[in-house]
Amino acid sequence: MTDFRPEVADFKKLSAPYIKDDASVSKIMTHMLIGLMPSLVLSGILFGGRALMLTAFCILTSMLWEWLFCFITKKKSSTEDLSAAVTGVIFAFMLPSNFPFWWAAVGTLMAIVVFKQLFGGLGRNILNPAVASRLVCWLLFRSDFSKYLEPDVNSADIETFGEISLLSGADAYGDMFLGRVCGGLGEVSVLALLTGAFYLLSTRVISLYEPIAFLGTVFIFSSVAGKDGVYQILAGGTVLAAFFLCCDTVTTPVTALGKIIFGVLAGGLTCVFRFFAGMHQESMLIAILICNVLTIVIDRVTETRPDKQ
Repeated sequence: MTDFRPEVADFKKLSAPYIKDDASVSKIMTHMLIGLMPSLVLSGILFGGRALMLTAFCILTSMLWEWLFCFITKKKSSTEDLSAAVTGVIFAFMLPSNFPFWWAAVGTLMAIVVFKQLFGGLGRNILNPAVASRLVCWLLFRSDFSKYLEPDVNSADIETFGEISLLSGADAYGDMFLGRVCGGLGEVSVLALLTGAFYLLSTRVISLYEPIAFLGTVFIFSSVAGKDGVYQILAGGTVLAAFFLCCDTVTTPVTALGKIIFGVLAGGLTCVFRFFAGMHQESMLIAILICNVLTIVIDRVTETRPDKQ
């Protein structure tokens, strides 16, 4: 039997094209962290130092759980690939800035151990760990997601609570674009998210297929349902979902057509849950997880096969 390991394979018998890419997991994750920085910096401005401490706590606990799992199971440590750090940041971005630290530790534990490592580690997990963990936290600690601090750049000493944009339905476009609304600490500013997304697009870490399909579906579905399509895109972390959750390279399709189908399905399900099931922020989380499960089917249906000679 021929051994097709790269170091011993007879490459004369292999078919072209041969693709060489210097991308590595740590390099891609570094780009992801850079792309998340504009939202992180703005969250510190809008919500104060606690938002930065909560994010740092989620990063550190995510990497700690990763290291502990690898140590206990005697696997090679994977903390250096920075995937746990990215999971920690994205998970923190979907939390209220006043979320309890220890509940956040429970969330990162589920994200890293349950939804990532128990599936076999990075590349084998079916569900997006940050999304799945955030949904479980909402089920376990629902009362902590009912009080969102209003951002106040003028005074960090006065804490006022308000409703997220999807619940209030009365926030101005400009406020949602800049981030002067209630919501998860890293999902409220569309401007910051788009800045980070532009960087990831320019470095080819993500593509436009999923975001355009997702946002376009949300806009069209909302308009048909008699809702404000622009408002639905600007509110509820929709832009975060489009560019940072729907573009996860592990749990989303690999083909261009598959990415479009994924985005359309995720956008459509998000609207169905929002408008007809009484869900708000959690609607897009459930929609993305459903599409994560369907990814293997989408890939099989849309994969291209070379013509038989």
